[in-house]
Amino acid sequence: MKIRVLGSGHSGGTPMIGEGWGNADPKNPKNYRTRPSIVVENDKTRILVDTSPDLRVQLLAANIEHIDAVLYTHGHADHLNGIDDLRSVNRAMNEWIPAYTDAKTWSDIVNRFNYVLEPLKNDTNVFYKPCLKRNDITVGQQFEIGDFCIGVMDQDHGFMRTLGYRINQFAYSTDVVELPEESFKTLNGIDTWMVGALWEEPHITHAHVDKVINWAERVEPNRLILTHLSHRIDYETVSKRLPEFAELAYDGMILEL
Repeated sequence: MKIRVLGSGHSGGTPMIGEGWGNADPKNPKNYRTRPSIVVENDKTRILVDTSPDLRVQLLAANIEHIDAVLYTHGHADHLNGIDDLRSVNRAMNEWIPAYTDAKTWSDIVNRFNYVLEPLKNDTNVFYKPCLKRNDITVGQQFEIGDFCIGVMDQDHGFMRTLGYRINQFAYSTDVVELPEESFKTLNGIDTWMVGALWEEPHITHAHVDKVINWAERVEPNRLILTHLSHRIDYETVSKRLPEFAELAYDGMILEL
């Protein structure tokens, strides 16, 4: 099982328009961060989680032309608005792509990108637009894609809820400031946990570095990866103070379980 970090940044990316590199050293390529997406794959199945606004560049960098499914965590622009870049994947595969998320996020997709669910016109077999097959999921549900078993977790994002995913022994929790007890139970026994940690200071809608470390001390994964990092996070500076089991994500990072 392999996890590819396509984008490790927050909604503004690093550097950020108007604020530049912030605390991040521009000489370190690990501080260059595109918006958040990951790929989870094995020899048989490849799953994309979220379609960031930087998806085209990310898929080209990873040499990805085929995906078996898309999971969405929520409908915020930095996780959804690259959806149109899936058109090229449809073309390369010559197939519709199954997509999975909750009713709230499907409502966001329908309101903003309804064309991705509409049939191709005039019985054409040319993918002139992205084409997704809708699959509704709910918190607490378990389902399978290929030989991946996926559990759906509830997450508090301050003013809304997001979905976290446990995929076999890996879990992904981005855009989360608090976790309910049931979600902690879903995390029992995981090997690797990738969690959003926006800043070093507390934030109203995102967990910060110390909070994520405290969560991990409770969950006890073998490996903790901090992602969704802002331009206030310098890779070298923050890495030096992390516990041995924890590390910062960076664009292009590959994890193997």
